[in-house]
Amino acid sequence: MQDSEDPHEDGVHRSFIHEGTEYIYEDHTVASECTGARHLVHAWPDQGHDPIIYGLHPSADMVSNIHWAPHIHAYFENTQKLAILLGEMFRVSFPAFYAKYEAVFLAGRWTVTDPGPLLGRVLVWKLQVMPHQDGLDAGPSIIFNMGKFTGGECYITDLKLKLKYRPGDVIILMGGALYHGIGPWKPLPGITEDGITPGRVSNVWFFPHSSFRVLENKEPGWALKFAGGLRGTDTESDSSD
Repeated sequence: MQDSEDPHEDGVHRSFIHEGTEYIYEDHTVASECTGARHLVHAWPDQGHDPIIYGLHPSADMVSNIHWAPHIHAYFENTQKLAILLGEMFRVSFPAFYAKYEAVFLAGRWTVTDPGPLLGRVLVWKLQVMPHQDGLDAGPSIIFNMGKFTGGECYITDLKLKLKYRPGDVIILMGGALYHGIGPWKPLPGITEDGITPGRVSNVWFFPHSSFRVLENKEPGWALKFAGGLRGTDTESDSSD
């Protein structure tokens, strides 16, 4: 992870790099608002470790905080209808990938409140996103955004495309093969009754390639039954592979 500063108006532009993606945010010297990204992945490996040897585990944002865990459950519970809708859009767009993902997702799923078929989600809270490739993805990913803002068009630079990308728009693309990024955006005025300020919230739903390698051809519930392969006791489930 690296951090940079660039003076801008009444604050500075800071950036950090995570999983090959550079996120840029404006840090004001007074009353700076929280920004960041949450990675909610049912099963993936530690960076730099071979998942075949060291196994898979839920991402830290899923399980590391006892105060956060009930909110994670509520999030998956409250987004079930959305997940089903996006899943149908994914199935129509990439039927072969959908069939593969659905079976492998059931092997790696951590919580039954998520209907799948994508194993991971990233919530990007009020950050600017520079052009990048999602090198960890196994295939197509789903991206959509929410909030109150202007700008924020989607650029698919390899195809020389500039797409309107308004709140509620959905794009399904091969994020690991195509460079893509989000144009500069600015929040609209106004604060909600709950005290939430306007801005752009991005959602990326994907399937990590390293997780797919481990979970392919495994039985439903395999990751929970065998602790993601960490126990080394999954020989029975692999006997038919």
